[in-house]
Amino acid sequence: MTDWKSPDNRYLLERLLLGLDRRIDTDPPDEVFAIESTNIAWPHIKDCLHGTLRTGDESHCLAMIRQLAATDTPFMLFAHQFGVLRNLILGQTLDEGAIETARHVMQLFGEMEESFAAAYLEVFLNRLGTRNHLRLSHIRALSDKNLLAYFEAHLEWMARLVEAVSQREPPGMPELDPTRCEFGRWLENDGARLIRDRSHIAQIRDLHAAMHHVVTEVGSIMNHPRASGPVYALLKKAESYSLELGHEISLLNSIVIMSVYSKDPLTGFLSRRFLDRVLVNQMEIAKATESPFSIIMFDLDHFKRLNDDHGHQTGDLALEHIAGIVRDSLRQSDLIFRYGGEEFMLVAPSTSLAQAHIIAEKLRQRIAGTPLPYEPPLTLTASFGVTEIAPGTYEVVDSRLVHDVIAACDGKLYAAKNSGRNRVL
Repeated sequence: MTDWKSPDNRYLLERLLLGLDRRIDTDPPDEVFAIESTNIAWPHIKDCLHGTLRTGDESHCLAMIRQLAATDTPFMLFAHQFGVLRNLILGQTLDEGAIETARHVMQLFGEMEESFAAAYLEVFLNRLGTRNHLRLSHIRALSDKNLLAYFEAHLEWMARLVEAVSQREPPGMPELDPTRCEFGRWLENDGARLIRDRSHIAQIRDLHAAMHHVVTEVGSIMNHPRASGPVYALLKKAESYSLELGHEISLLNSIVIMSVYSKDPLTGFLSRRFLDRVLVNQMEIAKATESPFSIIMFDLDHFKRLNDDHGHQTGDLALEHIAGIVRDSLRQSDLIFRYGGEEFMLVAPSTSLAQAHIIAEKLRQRIAGTPLPYEPPLTLTASFGVTEIAPGTYEVVDSRLVHDVIAACDGKLYAAKNSGRNRVL
């Protein structure tokens, strides 16, 4: 293997860089790639290499690389700019007709890039291990895991992958075969009955298989002399798969909750006594999957007047009528609670504030546009409050946080009623 830090090679590279400096002074090259951060632009890399080549001490360049990794700057951005610098040097060498020197320079730049990629990968692995550990801690904190036990198992799978790559030990790699893990077996049996959409189950199956297949890809190149960059890219992909799979499992878990938790006998919605537990779990899940969720509170407008004018039996019919509209309107993974007499709360997993507003507005329109069958038909309306719970806005999940979230959403519902009712705020 070529040693780019040997005195002869350092001298060659430094001579070529100085030649590039002179050339730039008289004929500046066009910027090949517009980039916001000057820290990874090729002129900055060139200046860094000057110092390293003069002294043989690469600590300054490695510090720059580690800083990029610590700030989650994609290595491909550095690699691209490093490639720009390499091509400028090669172009200059080929202009001089030095074909063999150009080939040698290609090797030296390859070795340098691997050295920098290895430093980046080391930092990335430490940070990935920490992130994965935090996700595990949030899932382990759940009072009711249900299907999320499978996400927990795959986060442990991810931890084994990170450890095996860190130690460069292929025998320590986690399970390759997606059909041999518990989630894979569940997906082919109970999961196939739970998930109504055939294309959706195929999508989850493909995602799960792709995540496991990363083991094969990493194992095949792990000990290659220039593996650091490709291994980093594969682990980024594995982390993305892990979060996406956690997101899918959390949605499936909501379907299970709706099927097994006890219900309000009139509406068939979840009982309020489970609300705090579900919200605590959703907050932990949001932290683990790095995905926000939203809650929607709504109640029927002028419900007391309806009861007074038409009787409580008609009021019950109105609640059953609303429940039917809500069930027909929501996604399979949405969790709906009867919060009070005529007040309801919808917990929408993996849903942003904008998406939740759309859901609430559709519900509002359908309620207002679907009168209660009566003689004559009774027009009903509802008011809505919407709140997003973003995982970055809290650190610790406790009962006080749950009550604050409910109070914030209830305040929006109250404002919707005070501003004229039959609206979403």
